[in-house]
Amino acid sequence: MTTPLLELRDITKAFGDLVANDRISLSVMPGRVHALVGENGAGKTTLMTMVAGTAQPDSGRIVFDGREVEITSPHRAASLGIGMVHQHFKLVPSLTVAANVFLGRELRTQRGTLDTAAMEHEVAELSRRFGLAIDPKARISSLSVGLRQRVEVLKALSHDTRLLILDEPTAVLTPQETDELFVVVRDLARKGCAVLFISHKLGEVLEIADDVTVIRDGQVIDTRPAAGLSQADIAQMMVGREVLLRIAHTPATPGDVVLSVEDLTVVDHRGVNALTDLSLQVRSGEIVGIAGVEGNGQSELAAAVAGMQPVAAGRIVLDGAEITTAPVAQRRAAGLAYIPEDRHEVGSGPNLSVAENVIPTHLTPPVARYGWVDNAAAAAFTRELIEQFDIRGAGPATPISSLSGGNMQKVIIAREFASEPRLLAVSQPTRGVDVGAMEFVHNAIVARRDAGAGVLLLSADLNEVMSLSDRLLVMHRGRIVAEFTQETMSEAAVGLAMAGTAPTEEDIARAREQHERTAAAVATSAQGAPVAQAAGVGHAAREATAAPDRPARSRRTERGAPETWSARVARGARRALAASVQPVVAIVLALLIGMGIILALGENPMDAYDQLFFSSFRTPFGVAAFLAQFIPLVVLASAVIVSFRAGFFNIGGEGQLFLGAFTAAWAGFTFTGLPGPVLTLVVLLAGFVGGMVWGFIPGLLLALWRVDIIVTTLMMSSIAALLTAYLVTGPFKDPTAGMAASAKIAPDAHLPLFVARYGIGLDLVIALAIAVVLGLILTRSTWGLNVRQLGEMNRFAEYTGVSAKKMSVQVMSLAGGAAGLAGAIFVLGPNGGRFLQNFSPGYGFLGITVALLARLNPWAAILAAAFYANMMSGANGMQINTDVPFPLVNVLQGIIILIITAVFVIDRRTRERILAMLPFRRRGATASGPGPETAARQGDVAVAPVAASSDHHRGDV
Repeated sequence: MTTPLLELRDITKAFGDLVANDRISLSVMPGRVHALVGENGAGKTTLMTMVAGTAQPDSGRIVFDGREVEITSPHRAASLGIGMVHQHFKLVPSLTVAANVFLGRELRTQRGTLDTAAMEHEVAELSRRFGLAIDPKARISSLSVGLRQRVEVLKALSHDTRLLILDEPTAVLTPQETDELFVVVRDLARKGCAVLFISHKLGEVLEIADDVTVIRDGQVIDTRPAAGLSQADIAQMMVGREVLLRIAHTPATPGDVVLSVEDLTVVDHRGVNALTDLSLQVRSGEIVGIAGVEGNGQSELAAAVAGMQPVAAGRIVLDGAEITTAPVAQRRAAGLAYIPEDRHEVGSGPNLSVAENVIPTHLTPPVARYGWVDNAAAAAFTRELIEQFDIRGAGPATPISSLSGGNMQKVIIAREFASEPRLLAVSQPTRGVDVGAMEFVHNAIVARRDAGAGVLLLSADLNEVMSLSDRLLVMHRGRIVAEFTQETMSEAAVGLAMAGTAPTEEDIARAREQHERTAAAVATSAQGAPVAQAAGVGHAAREATAAPDRPARSRRTERGAPETWSARVARGARRALAASVQPVVAIVLALLIGMGIILALGENPMDAYDQLFFSSFRTPFGVAAFLAQFIPLVVLASAVIVSFRAGFFNIGGEGQLFLGAFTAAWAGFTFTGLPGPVLTLVVLLAGFVGGMVWGFIPGLLLALWRVDIIVTTLMMSSIAALLTAYLVTGPFKDPTAGMAASAKIAPDAHLPLFVARYGIGLDLVIALAIAVVLGLILTRSTWGLNVRQLGEMNRFAEYTGVSAKKMSVQVMSLAGGAAGLAGAIFVLGPNGGRFLQNFSPGYGFLGITVALLARLNPWAAILAAAFYANMMSGANGMQINTDVPFPLVNVLQGIIILIITAVFVIDRRTRERILAMLPFRRRGATASGPGPETAARQGDVAVAPVAASSDHHRGDV
């Protein structure tokens, strides 16, 4: 008997209470294609990540080629001959196709330089051999989703592998491309390679697989030979109930035209016409499908209708109103809902919660009132959609990136369907979705049609678009080349049209006969199979109909009743603790390095640190010095967080601070006739305006001409220092000051001190109030939600209707204004009274370090500012009492920020794998849930980032 190439023996993987894989055993034979199927959330991808080395099991054994092995990394998996094509792309967008295929094993010339031509030639040969056409020189960022999938497949096929794992490899391929891939897979199997094939397309599973293993809720249901199985058999094992695999198409009742596209021309990023003089109409109460080989303009058509692709010529009319140049928000307000083909780069904000992904297009009562989000109402609304659309493993606070691909797709579908649109534009609605969810989505689309919406459906799944469409339009090279009805469409006729060949009358006649036979078969199957209600296939309903064939298991989700106050506090405490790990580690490492420096100076580190951290609180003067440093730092850090969370590298806080301080001082010594309290308000307002103008300019330059924000803010900061120096040594010089300073402000305008001995006054209250207000705006307002969407660094904000241009101006103006307020507070405080050219030791740049130490959390910034202020104020005591020089503080600050920044740019998965090697971390992950930065992919569980990675977030410096 042949020895299995791969054996999984009682593999268990849990994330807290969520058991992703429960004692799974599986054998994969060489030379056979073994399909692994299950619903979204069944645990398939989790299992494969352990085979591929990106995760480790909590218990159980992996045996490869007869030997027990530990697959601790993808490199180890590769050394064994295991390769994996991931469902979610692992490509570098800025590199070419050839560079991605050869990433980590680049070809080089005899001189040691990269042999780009050779790599491109090899990729071209691979492309030709496997029938997956691709331009080796094209950048990944310029490719469609379907073409990126081709690159992933080619990358895997470029290796000599003994076990090839294909996770949804055909999700974005056309039928022709799928056939070509299957030829390749079969050839690999004939040569002795074992293939693990994960797919939700049951027809493809039966076509390609020799063996089929069904997983449900983390456990193996059964493993059977594919021969003799039907799609219905597999579906019933997957879902636990009968599933109607093809919709019984009901007649449409078309009404008025809701979408009219007239002579539309769209030019793509290459300057080539993606659409040329294209015209179509969609009426209320009908589904108009678009079929075509990937790359023939379907994506550009959907994006143009949604407002995310500029139009070169032609008109788009939505419900009687022309929207050709209308922004996305206006189109949505007019009744458009859009489900994009790319759920990661467009349809979602991966680092936001499920609720934050759902509510951006529903910011009306009760979810939001007067510009403020009602968190309880938002959570209730989200829970309702989670239940209605059966989104597994999700709660309002769950990071959407921790969901499986299919459940993430359900979130997007739920959000768009909930708007009850007049026009529903749907692109690839069931890509990566399991068979039970497909049934639900298909029925939901039909339900929207029957409720009076017009539906524009684009799908690479020919069976899907043919079964759902009332009218089917075929695109070829950016034009509509054929139109079919339910009576005239067939795979043969549509396939000919997709290739650019018009079907003959004989093709149409055969299509009619096939339609009649299919309709009869579907009608017969529908009599015995329950049809999912389009209003929602709830989890409870599924459980009620599921076969009770197994003992109960622990598969916790967050759905159900709202969180109690104690649970919410506990969850917040866990998040705060997790978020504090990295800053605390950075501080500890910096202090250890500082110890070495102090010892080298011949001083006692403990004495030095005692003075550094505690001397400020031993005397009233020390407390006052601490507050004098804390007040500007907390305000500037809050300002930095606002801009960084939007993805803007505002490093011009110092200049905004200077302009704010000077304009505040100017108001204070100019309007001396005003009453004291009124003048105080005028000074604060002047400081805000001065800083706001200095922030507004870079924001405007970015909005209008995309001028780099780092360059402009740094330039503006330098100009501010030079400008204020000129003003206080020239036109506004005070000869009595003895230094570069302005005249004194009116005494009545000074902020009062409550406890003069300790320096506690109104300036502290105002600074804390500014920090709290900015924190509330960022975390609780609809505007703050827009900021966080923009900071996702993909197209999610644009997709939901946020104007990046307007937001860049608004965000930079607010951040600049807040920095200007810090300058005004100094002028009004006990240490100011005028503008002093040397008043800042670099607060603007220190604010950035405080913000990063707080990990861009507005509430943690208060603590981080206190920590930095204490070090700065204690430095004098350290120098006086221990002879350790003041610059050591600068060294410590630099080390802390260097470590924080370095960790941001290290791949998060690498960090997680390193941490997972620690024994206490591995025990903790099983006993008490995920580690600080682990998001359990609920269902198809895989480690997924919660914090933004360096590739996607401009705020992660």
